[in-house]
Amino acid sequence: MRPVRDAARFASRYKRGTLALVLSGGYMLIVIGAHVFAEVGMRQSDQGLSAVMLILATLPLSWLVMMIPPETIPVSAHLLLLTAAGFVQASILWWLLRGPRVDVPPARER
Repeated sequence: MRPVRDAARFASRYKRGTLALVLSGGYMLIVIGAHVFAEVGMRQSDQGLSAVMLILATLPLSWLVMMIPPETIPVSAHLLLLTAAGFVQASILWWLLRGPRVDVPPARER
């Protein structure tokens, strides 16, 4: 539980830091879940459209990743690039939502 407390203490330094932490962290969990779903789907014999969830979860940056020709890199590299695009979007979400820094020092640990 210490990493959670450290993240909450870090988020308390910003005006809307807790909200930004919850939303960007939740988005990261969605991207990770979609990546795992796509990886499992790619390993199945019936591949279908398992990567579509990851593509939809990482829109709009997934459009840039999908412009890479499929012959140049393997499918697993495409999945990793889509996941990285989702992480970039989560960090942008954190940066936009956190608000200005608060001058009050964070609560001390007991």
